[in-house]
Amino acid sequence: MTAFAQLFTRIALGLGFLLPVFDRLGFLGAPGSGKAAWGDWAHFIAYTHQLMPFANLYTANIAGLAATIAECVLGVCLIVGFKTKWMGLGAAIITLTFAAFMIASLGIRAPFNYPVFVFTGAGLLLYTQQIFRWSIDELLVKK
Repeated sequence: MTAFAQLFTRIALGLGFLLPVFDRLGFLGAPGSGKAAWGDWAHFIAYTHQLMPFANLYTANIAGLAATIAECVLGVCLIVGFKTKWMGLGAAIITLTFAAFMIASLGIRAPFNYPVFVFTGAGLLLYTQQIFRWSIDELLVKK
């Protein structure tokens, strides 16, 4: 993977995790505005509960919070290039988990309506890399 392609992948994947977090916190528009998928935490948790129909609302809240924290960490670390190899693996695991829940609750087409498997593949590609140009990882190796 060329250095530019790797950088592009890191930034795109990182933003792909951060923008949904901004959405569920209401920064991308109100619910129903057409600018956001959820627009607030309540709508995001309702969707999370839809993906986890076996769980109660409290458990869906905990799962949503855990996913949100993980997405924030993954997003920021991928963009700045910190622990990129492991963040790539984490990205692949979390998106594959999302895909499994989407398939189980919404059907096989659901993860294909979003780039869920593209994110999984991008994370796996980053995981296979050894050198991360233009990253904190590169700066740490040089020391």
